[in-house]
Amino acid sequence: MIWLTDYRTACTDQTQALEDLPYPQRVHMFPETYRRSETGLVYPPHKLADKVLDPQLVADVRSRPGKTGFILASGNSHFAGMNGKEKKTQLWYDYKMLPMTLTQVYAGRIAQQMGAQDLVTTDASACASSLKVMMDVYIMINFYGFKRVVVLSLEDAVSNNVLQFFGESGACLTLKQEEESKVIPSAFDSNNFGFYVAQGAVLAVFESADSGHARLVSAYSASESSTNAIGQRDDGEGFVKAMHGAMKYGNVSPGNISVVKTHGTGTRSNNLAEARAIKSVLNDFVATSLKPTIGHTMGASGLLETCVLLDRLKQTGKVPAIKNRTEHDPVFLSEDTRPRSGMIMSLAAGMGNIYSAAIFDPRV
Repeated sequence: MIWLTDYRTACTDQTQALEDLPYPQRVHMFPETYRRSETGLVYPPHKLADKVLDPQLVADVRSRPGKTGFILASGNSHFAGMNGKEKKTQLWYDYKMLPMTLTQVYAGRIAQQMGAQDLVTTDASACASSLKVMMDVYIMINFYGFKRVVVLSLEDAVSNNVLQFFGESGACLTLKQEEESKVIPSAFDSNNFGFYVAQGAVLAVFESADSGHARLVSAYSASESSTNAIGQRDDGEGFVKAMHGAMKYGNVSPGNISVVKTHGTGTRSNNLAEARAIKSVLNDFVATSLKPTIGHTMGASGLLETCVLLDRLKQTGKVPAIKNRTEHDPVFLSEDTRPRSGMIMSLAAGMGNIYSAAIFDPRV
């Protein structure tokens, strides 16, 4: 069996308004990660990773025997903050050491620290990245003799390039949208919608073991039959295929799933597609989205939100409500709810036509 034996998370429910951008907006961020970044020798994504690279856990993993793999699930193949040609906002910085923009170089450095020398790899599956690699973890441990796989997931989410892209696309909420539409972030709601972009990171250790925080039951990733690599079908076909795949290869029936951690960006298109997909596959479940609370942490979001949900379940015994919902809803939760006993289905989606599902059993 594969267990999530250790994890560390970094995220914040606090927001900061950035007004010196082409598309002014609120973000969830750690301002200290940008200190001295203008020198070109301090890199915000690396400073963010330091928040989860607990020295004691790193040393502990290094001392454990057995074949160890390392995956950096970054969402992109290079960190996005190469802002040298952009307007110099408070987020501006430029790299002085160009190779450090490459995620595989950074992955090699962190893997060396952790003694993970049997396989070092990266994943660039956009916002599905950290959940998509659960399929890799499952295969590596079950079929290729790895004792453990360490996953580090983060992204340079709060940068000029990223915020301008999401501002232009209208996916995230800008200050102008908030003022004109009188909305705040939520998901599966008819009034509030959208998300704030966020910094976030997660370090997770998966092992062939007998116990841990939660068991990784199965995982699967899929694509849908669409000619649009950025949008999604209204019927949620990508989500449906990922969910069915995870249940098939984990020998899990719909009745085994009691909680769904949705991708839950709150965009109109995802509200429609994801809700239709989940309802077509499952029946007796409750669902939540963490993005209205901690923001959209991009490539880290799938696994980070799963670990945050596990923490909330341990602390309160309840699945947290979707923040800022304006309608009573006992399924896509408007109130914190104690779920029936069962497994968690985590979902994620990424531009490029990537849909991922992973099933976790928190019952130790």
